[in-house]
Amino acid sequence: MLGLALAGGGFLLWVDQTQREGGYLKTPTERFATSSYALTRERLEVDAGGPNWIWNDSWLGKVRIRGEGASAKPLFIGVGPEAAVAGYLGRVAHADVEDINLDPFRVEYRQIAGGAPRRPPTAQNFWAASASGQGRQTVTWKVREGDWSIVLMNADGSRGVSAEVDLGAKLSFLLWVAMGLLIGGALILGGSVALIVLAARTRPPPAAPPRPATTTGDA
Repeated sequence: MLGLALAGGGFLLWVDQTQREGGYLKTPTERFATSSYALTRERLEVDAGGPNWIWNDSWLGKVRIRGEGASAKPLFIGVGPEAAVAGYLGRVAHADVEDINLDPFRVEYRQIAGGAPRRPPTAQNFWAASASGQGRQTVTWKVREGDWSIVLMNADGSRGVSAEVDLGAKLSFLLWVAMGLLIGGALILGGSVALIVLAARTRPPPAAPPRPATTTGDA
C-alpha cells in the first residue's frame, strides 16, 4: 500500500508538470464520426461530495474540448445538462461514445435510432458552454457538479458528423492530490492516513430493454 501511494503520487506529479499544453492536460487529436445527426458522450456525473471545510468547487478545474469539422459544414460543440440533452436528442438518431481505447485508437459507439432534430443545436438555450462555426472550435467549460453530456453536431443539425477532436483538462487539484498521496504514503508508516475523494465518473446506464447494436470506428 505504501509503495502504491508513493508511486501514484509520483506519477501525478509527473503528469502535472509535463503532460500539458497551455496549462491543460490533453489527449491526442483523433477522428470521431457518425452518419447520424449527433455524436454524444452521455451520463457524465460530476460528484464533488465531501466536507465543505475540505472541498472547494474551484478544485474541479476546467475542461477544454476542441474540434474541427472534416467537411465544409460548420461544427457545433456543446456541454449541457444530461436531462436537457436527452430531451433534445431523445427522438434523434445519434451515436453515443461508449468506450475509447487510445493505443491503438478505437471508439465503440452505441447507436440510438430516430429521426432528424426539429431544430439545430444553435437554437437551444440550455448549453452550459458551446461553440460553433468553421475551422477549429474550442469550448472551455468550468466544471460543476451534476449530470452532463457532451454533444458534437453540424451547426445546421444535418446528418453526417465528422470531426478531429482533442480533450484537455486543467485540474487545479491535481498537484495537491499528488502531494497528498506522497504524504499519505509516509503517514501509513505511522498508522494513519488522510483520504480525500473526488468522483468525476461516467455513471453506468440505467436498466433498460436490450440495447441497440454497438459498433466500432465510424458510426
